[in-house]
Formats: sequence, structure tokens, C-alpha cells
Amino acid sequence: MARTAQRLAIIGAITASIIGYLYHAPNSDGIAQMSRVRGLTATMKIVHVIGTVAELFGISDRVAVVRKFSSLSRHAKDKKDDAGLAIEDTFIENIPVRIARPLNNNGNLPAIVFFHGGAFYMGSVDTHNSITSYLAREANAVVISVDYRLAPEYPFPAGVDDCYTVTKYVLDHGDSQKLRIDQNRVAIAGDSAGGNFAAVIAMRFASQSHHKHSPRIQILIYPSLQFFDLMLPSYIQEHYQFFQYTADHTLSAYVNEKIDPSVYSNNHLSVEQKKHYRKYVDWSLIPSKYRTVYKNPITDDQEGDPQLIEKAKKVLDPEVSPLLVDDQKLAKLMPTYILSVGHDRLRDCAFIYEGRLKRVHVPVVHDHYEHTFHGSIGFLHGPFALDIAHEMISGVVKYIKENL
Repeated sequence: MARTAQRLAIIGAITASIIGYLYHAPNSDGIAQMSRVRGLTATMKIVHVIGTVAELFGISDRVAVVRKFSSLSRHAKDKKDDAGLAIEDTFIENIPVRIARPLNNNGNLPAIVFFHGGAFYMGSVDTHNSITSYLAREANAVVISVDYRLAPEYPFPAGVDDCYTVTKYVLDHGDSQKLRIDQNRVAIAGDSAGGNFAAVIAMRFASQSHHKHSPRIQILIYPSLQFFDLMLPSYIQEHYQFFQYTADHTLSAYVNEKIDPSVYSNNHLSVEQKKHYRKYVDWSLIPSKYRTVYKNPITDDQEGDPQLIEKAKKVLDPEVSPLLVDDQKLAKLMPTYILSVGHDRLRDCAFIYEGRLKRVHVPVVHDHYEHTFHGSIGFLHGPFALDIAHEMISGVVKYIKENL
């Protein structure tokens, strides 16, 4: 009897520990609807553990596990997502896309070419369907969501090239029967890694004068804009994350080189590189309230690791880090909308990009939501639906209606 009670106590303690681990959401101060956020946290921790264990035992790798989990979104899609829309899965220039078109008006509508996020190696038109369908319905626009090739199977520049190819086709052939859109009213948009692609493609069009049509606006939702300085205050500060991803793993997949975790101490840079690129990542443009501990760059006088510098040299390419361009090039950009959130290592880059655009008189609107986290705009429906997601995407729609 005593032994049975002892076993039950041990099982109970283990169970309580597991539940406590799964539902623990550290650094979540200020985030609303925490009961739903904790459920989301638990779900993603389970996926992370499964991926880690599968990789440890050689069964699979983390990327495959995360993608498999993401693919379930196709079967879990909320019926509200596509209300009032015609949805077509098709191809543009042999690249898979999903086109969402409002049913109430089928001709000469503005268009949004959307690039999903997912750290360059995950995500799909399915994982971001709630966002793209909402934009199509509420902004009364045709949304072309690009299912671009993913790293590590297809490293840089495959994904961004796919997105550029689709964007160019939409601008050149928007008046075709397939698209039926107004070529003079095309936006490019993306979140996270997709925001990176949007910023890169915006710069491609801005720097080329031979295009008959170019994007009218760019919409960047907590975009990944640079991999030069990974010691910004927003990288050092602890944030809530519902999915555990690391810059070294992301970059290893994207640039097809083994990047180690010392990248977080800017060990991938020489002193000479730091001197050259620092002017593009200007800490003075970060709000002072975020610079209370570290007010200025803290490793610019420290030489990095020669081997890592060589492996990571691609991350300084403006096609990987679109913030790393001079003001003359930035000044050619189209009007820009930026959305950023407080619980996000990418937060400070948004403020720097905003500040640099304003310096060169590019019209920019920046909506910052302090008390939410990276990825939260996608939780519009279902068991993890968040009020802040609706507030944020309504702000995006408002900007589109006023500027596109």
C-alpha cells in the first residue's frame, strides 16, 4: 500500500512538472488573454520537444517536424477564413500561389502580393491563409500569396527570387484574364521572413528604372531586416516567444553555411566590417526607453572569429539584410507601412528602418504594439484567437484602403 502511494506521488509530481513546464510562459508581462497564450505555448513546446527528440535519435530533423505540424493547418482551417471570397490554388511562372478574390467585385481591383513568414525554412500559404483571406475581404483586394521554395533544400536566393518572379508577373500581366487587377495599385507585403522578402523586392524595383509598373506600397509586418547586429537591445532583452527558433539555426538553413551560436555576440563580424556597416544600423534611432541598459553598440571594437566571418559573409548582402543600403538607395523606395511588436527580437530594426526612411523623406507609417509577440497577427480565429490580432490587422487594412 505504501509503495503504491509512493508510486502515485512520483507519477503525480512528474505529471505536475510536465504540465507546469508546458504552460509556463516566461517574460509575458503585459500580454492579454494569457489563458489562450499559455495553451499556444504548450502546443508549440510539444512540437519543439518532438522535433528535438526526433533529431537526437536520427528519426527526423526539427525542420521536418515543424513543417509536418504546420501542414495540419490546412485541415484545421476556420470556416470564417474564406467567407465572401473565391479561392484558387494555381501557378504563376511555375511557382505555386493562392489567389483570394472578393466575390462582390471581380474586375480592376487593387492587388497585394503576400510573402508568408517562417524563418525562411517553414510556413506556407496554408499557415497564413487567415491573414491573406482577411486582407482580401476587408481591403477589397485580390491577394496573391506565394508558396515560395524553402530553405534548407533551397537556400538563398531561391525563396526571394520566387517572390520577385511572381511580383513581376503580377505587375506585367495584371490585366490578364487570370488576374484582372489594376497594375497601378499593387502592394507587396509580408511578415517576418516574408517582410524581409518584401523589403528586398521593394529595393529591387526601386533601383531599376526599366519597369513599366512597380509596387505602389510595401507592407512590412515585424520584418527581419538585418543580420549585421545581433546585439541590439531587442536581441539582448528577454521576450515571450511562442515558438523557439534561433538565429544561428535560421541562418544556417538560409545561407547554406554552418553558423554557430556565437553569432549572438556578433562574432561573425570583423572590426572593419563593424565600422563600415554601423551607419546603417544606427542605435540612436531606437527609442531611448529600450536603451536603458545598453545605450550604444557594445562589441564594435572586438574582432570576430575568422572562420565564422567567412561562413557568414552572405548575411551582409543587402538581399539578405535589406537595412544595409545607403540613404541614396533608400530614398527611392515607395511609401512604407511597418508593424512591430514589443515581444520581439526584431523590434529595434523596425524603429531603425522607420527612422532612416523618414530621414530621406520616404512616407512611412509605423504602428507599434508593445504588449504582444512576434507571430501574433495570425491568430484571428480558432482556439487561440487573440483580440490584438484583429486590432493589428485592422490597422493594416486601414493603411491599405488609404494608400492603395
